[in-house]
Amino acid sequence: MHAKLHAPTLRTVIALLVAFVLSTAACSADDELGGSSTSLGGNDDSLTIDGNDISLSSALSGFENCDDLLGHLRTEGQKWVTAYGFNESPFGFGPERMMAVDGAEFAEESMDVASTAATDEGGDDGAQFSETNTQEVNVDEADVVKTDGQRLYVIAAGKLSVIDVESRDVIGQIGAPDGWKTELFLSGDHLVMVSQGWTEMSSTAGISEADDAYYDWSSGTNFVRIGRYDVAADGTPTLIDAMTIDGDYLAARAVDGVARIAVQSQPQARIPFVFPTNPNSTEAALAANQAAVAESTLDQWLPSLAFTDDTDTLTETTLPDCGSVHAPNEFAGPGVISLINLPLDRDAATATITEVIASGSLVYGSTESIYVTTTNWFDVTPLDDVSFERFMEARRTSIHQFSLSPTDAAYHASGSVPGNIRNQFSLSEHEGHLRVVTTSNGDVSESFLRVLTERDGTLTEVGVVGNLGKGEQVQSVRMTGDTGYVVTFRQIDPFYTLDLSDPTNPTITGELKIPGFSSYLHPINDTTVIGVGADADTSGRVTGAKVSLFDVSDPANPQETSVWVDPNSNTDVGWEHRSFLWWEAERIAVVPIANYETSWAGVVILRVDGDQLTELGRIDHLDLNEVRGVTDCYALTRDDLSPEGQQIFDTEFAYLLDENNAMLRCGPGDTPAMTGYDCNEDSWLQEEAVRLGVTFAAGEYLLNCWDNRNNMISISRSMVIGGDELWTVSGRWGYLDPSVSARVQVNGLTTLDRLAVINLEPARADMEDAED
Repeated sequence: MHAKLHAPTLRTVIALLVAFVLSTAACSADDELGGSSTSLGGNDDSLTIDGNDISLSSALSGFENCDDLLGHLRTEGQKWVTAYGFNESPFGFGPERMMAVDGAEFAEESMDVASTAATDEGGDDGAQFSETNTQEVNVDEADVVKTDGQRLYVIAAGKLSVIDVESRDVIGQIGAPDGWKTELFLSGDHLVMVSQGWTEMSSTAGISEADDAYYDWSSGTNFVRIGRYDVAADGTPTLIDAMTIDGDYLAARAVDGVARIAVQSQPQARIPFVFPTNPNSTEAALAANQAAVAESTLDQWLPSLAFTDDTDTLTETTLPDCGSVHAPNEFAGPGVISLINLPLDRDAATATITEVIASGSLVYGSTESIYVTTTNWFDVTPLDDVSFERFMEARRTSIHQFSLSPTDAAYHASGSVPGNIRNQFSLSEHEGHLRVVTTSNGDVSESFLRVLTERDGTLTEVGVVGNLGKGEQVQSVRMTGDTGYVVTFRQIDPFYTLDLSDPTNPTITGELKIPGFSSYLHPINDTTVIGVGADADTSGRVTGAKVSLFDVSDPANPQETSVWVDPNSNTDVGWEHRSFLWWEAERIAVVPIANYETSWAGVVILRVDGDQLTELGRIDHLDLNEVRGVTDCYALTRDDLSPEGQQIFDTEFAYLLDENNAMLRCGPGDTPAMTGYDCNEDSWLQEEAVRLGVTFAAGEYLLNCWDNRNNMISISRSMVIGGDELWTVSGRWGYLDPSVSARVQVNGLTTLDRLAVINLEPARADMEDAED
């Protein structure tokens, strides 16, 4: 938003936060909006700092036609363009315009989280299996691993692998698209795979050499690919069709068989901006960029879309129909958010898409609505520390509600709340009310739970409770039905219980102060909550991983009845809740742990027995009997260099060879790997090797391999299949990188005996540019 300040002593311009709005409105939503803004009604939509009014209007407006839309984009773009386009420097936004994007989690709140178990009623033996640990039971989340109890689908090592549970064999594979952050949905024999990719671009316009500016030679654009696959009876996956859209993949959820995929794109790479080479060329570059915005076209602002069918027929278009585009009343950033609604069992071309002119932050969804939060983009110049603190205290987060239909969504209402929202678990919809936990930062931070409901198109606050962790920050939130739990932390962990039964009067019913904090809360029934996080000493210094068992049977007197700690370790559950597993049938929790002091990583299996936590054991993916250094390839030595090459020590190849890296010459029939080592195919190192006298026959190539002894093999996902087997998936440091190997392991659920190991190796083409 724009702050209209007129004080004569303005010193610096600080744009504090980037706004984010995600519309899921169908074209019919324009009729609802009528092309005009929606008032916030009873919400406070302005603030005053030292006599200066700042607008806080947060509703969305539609556009009558494409000319109106383009005019809006050009006008707002002129206000914000710099000598580096929409960036403050060649590297992005500088301190004068701080980006505050939270990762755009597209998430849902659970009303029933007692168990993530599912029963495969179609199986002959009624086998049980666990599903993805989601925030809401009836809302699936895209993930790197899925199972139907008969087969396991894993995205790792640059491939989608189909593993038969009974035989524990890989029965089908297909290459995953080049890129990163690849995830999938499973619906019967249909798969939808979403992945992030990158395409290099170059500017096509600029200013003359006399102006001393240069093109952004390293520019490029991200794109999201959505592929639909069928899986045959023998396990072979086949690509049916695909769609590609410019932008960054934020997240995806599926409700009643319809995937909702959120994508954010930026016009920075599509508008032909130039950069200055030195301070003297800044004005020339700015003038050129202003001209580029003035002459910009819709296809430079809005992302392009391409469809590919099973015959490889390509259809390209620009999105979307201008009538389905919306924008906040005040500028919310130059980005474009697209929401793609795709039925999992229908052609990609049947997807509906709606867009909003804004940059991304946070999305929450229930089975009935999607809520989008927007922290406003201010142009503010604090006159002194006092006014800055007042501004920080007065910031609000806008929230927009969209109602879901079987295939679409429609804009419904808008509102705002003071402060910032931590993550997806800070929001929860229940019986027509939205509960939101926020933190306001001023001289002393304070957190609140606010209850909103829709009244005449406005999300109006009907209840609030504060005094949650004054001077502290929210670490975790969980709300189920009429009950809420909030954890804050600075030096000790206040664990709060809240009564949400009366939306107009939410209350704090109990508080427990203990060392450490829980970064993830998982209610296993109405009286017991598992907290996963960190232990800490009395000064607030984190000392290791911690799992707590809370008895909340008396909300006024919550108790920590049992604690498990692992010094000098940590867990990623707080930022990746899908890595946590609760299996109700055996009353066990599976928690990933990494200990950087001992270089051990794996999972710990904890059983809840009454009010106690008991460690049953641990599982890792180490090869205890591995013989290191085994390879099909030929290991080069200095003797393989020419006499002249042996005298050259100023090359990277010679340096790595002396540092005990394994330099392998591999042929077409060799497995490009060495046991106990990570390997990377580097063509430039091969060129150096040739220059030093190493010979390569046709088809041979060089692998650079390094000892991975200190690289922890972290387990990133766990699942129960068959009711008595624990299946785990691992990769280096927990990442299922397409360029490195991964492992699927089967252990007895209660015995923890290792039953099977399935290694997934990358193909040669996937190994370029691998990173440790």
